[in-house]
Amino acid sequence: MFLLNILASLVSVASLLNYAAADLRITADRHSFGGVNYPSLQYLDPKFRNEVITAIVKTNAKVIRLFIQADNDHLDPESEIGTFDRTLLDQFDDTLAAIHYISKGEIKVIIAPHNAHALRATNDVPCDAYCNHIDGAFLDFYSNLEIREFYKTRLSVFFNHYPSKNFDGKSWSELNAVILGVDVQNQPWSGIFPIVSGEPWLCDIATHLKEKIGLGKSGIAVITGGISGPQSIGGSENFPDSAFDCPAIDVIGIHGYYSAIGDATAGTPWANMFLPGNTLTSRALGKKLLMVEEWAYLPSQSGLNYKKSDVWDQGNALNYRGIPWLYSHATTKDEGTSSRISVLRESKYAIGALSDVLTRASTSRSNFDWSPFLPAPTSGLSNATHLTLNPFIVAQSPCTFGCVGHLCDAADGCKPDLMCKNSICQIPAETQPGIIGAECNSKQVCQEHLQCNGGTCQECIARPSIHPRERGVKPKSYQEVVAQAGSLHESCHADTHTRFLPSTRLRTLPFCTLPPPSTSPLGRGNPCDNAAHCSADEFCSWGRCHTCSPTDNCLGAKCKSNNKCKTGFCNAHGRCDYPGKPKIITGPGPRAGGRRGPGYNVGPKRQEGGPNRVRSEAMRVNIPTQGVRATGAPVSE
Repeated sequence: MFLLNILASLVSVASLLNYAAADLRITADRHSFGGVNYPSLQYLDPKFRNEVITAIVKTNAKVIRLFIQADNDHLDPESEIGTFDRTLLDQFDDTLAAIHYISKGEIKVIIAPHNAHALRATNDVPCDAYCNHIDGAFLDFYSNLEIREFYKTRLSVFFNHYPSKNFDGKSWSELNAVILGVDVQNQPWSGIFPIVSGEPWLCDIATHLKEKIGLGKSGIAVITGGISGPQSIGGSENFPDSAFDCPAIDVIGIHGYYSAIGDATAGTPWANMFLPGNTLTSRALGKKLLMVEEWAYLPSQSGLNYKKSDVWDQGNALNYRGIPWLYSHATTKDEGTSSRISVLRESKYAIGALSDVLTRASTSRSNFDWSPFLPAPTSGLSNATHLTLNPFIVAQSPCTFGCVGHLCDAADGCKPDLMCKNSICQIPAETQPGIIGAECNSKQVCQEHLQCNGGTCQECIARPSIHPRERGVKPKSYQEVVAQAGSLHESCHADTHTRFLPSTRLRTLPFCTLPPPSTSPLGRGNPCDNAAHCSADEFCSWGRCHTCSPTDNCLGAKCKSNNKCKTGFCNAHGRCDYPGKPKIITGPGPRAGGRRGPGYNVGPKRQEGGPNRVRSEAMRVNIPTQGVRATGAPVSE
């Protein structure tokens, strides 16, 4: 197995040549960042709390997300609706001051002023005053106007009426040097999608925060907080039309929990979700900011030994896509087999991987402009020209580099039988032109890294990397040699060096040809029949994939019909998208998004009677306790 692992764990040949391969890497001079969730930080003993904050500062986190909520040992500041405990607000204010002082202003906070799980006493959050008031009718919180006014009062007390004891009596709504943003709530409608009742609540509360409370005037962001709970793969639970359509919302906060599976790393769903220029990112660019507010390690079949690797994979994928993120969640308690990461443990534990990827996040680039809410890093942005490889993959892993689901930035970043498409190593479809075993001739060419031999696209082998043992460095074990494979600090054997190949058959195969960049006169581009055969930053023309230029109508460009897009697909929001994706219908009813708009033909005149008649009473729905989802969502904090 280790011999096969060596061949599957090869250094990127692109690291040896002086050119920038065409890929989906973010090059904009805008910064991203990373951070952590710490729901009960304010309840720690002040001395211990400061020790924890110091440890978080050392990880290079730039944001800490805090919750104003009860836990099993502490009350919510609003013990009864309309009655507030100032001592608990003082305690929270002390935490804001400690973060600002210890980090020397380098770390800001996001505040979740209420947790929807408190309405149902789920996810280890006790039932609060609102929970007792609605008595199990969860959706009343959003559809009942009286309760909505109660909640607005809560927000006004927190952010307008409470005079800060640590910041010269200012209200929290003025503390833009400390507070990056405020959620409308943590996971409103958690577990419910489409939103069935009270959807106007979202923009009403966001407008209250931005205009009435004054967050907009102070430069503090209004954040959605993970609408409908954990994001499913391919779904839109966290970004319905109502979030995009509300002018008071600054940031769409996305919550998602994914584990490594057979054909994907834990980070692959994030790389697919935030493909630059796709429906989500093109709708948001210039209008909303995107942030992953919650993500975490989920146990997989591989076992707990892969926790560091999976944590790093997810953070790296988000860094690569230029999307800020917050890990959920940091703790000082025993991690066990949970997703929690203790910030006080040694670097050999999961905190080592989290710290590493947080440091990389602090200099990662983004297509989105976060400067109104968070200053650019003083250390500058990364100038890395190649994809960073995972340094935490365990030695016994069946594949350490270039397998299905791994990130890539060129063809030689994947095993020879795979394709690097949309920055992910993928098994080519049977219809993909020019793959291994396909017929080839002067008109039907092979993939650029393959050669045509005898009318067939010939299998090839990647150049093995030169390991430390070949440089005279003696490893402690053979496994450590395997773990080093794929390192960008190594180099590759020349074409004539075949003595190390394990079999006669492999010695007869050619080395894979390095594909020239598409921008080079030598780069012919991979063969294609349609845009789906190319990466998202390419289009298919005359049987070849060509890199899109800024003047081409490619991914993210405005469009009115499919024939205006070189990618071949104009989505429902008037943007060129990647082809082959199903049309996502949002909003209520089968005609959602239709020419006459959602809700057509269901007006009051057509609802006087029958089972669909308009009712005056609020909808009451008892929601079952949320558990682990098929997407791998853990019990969120």
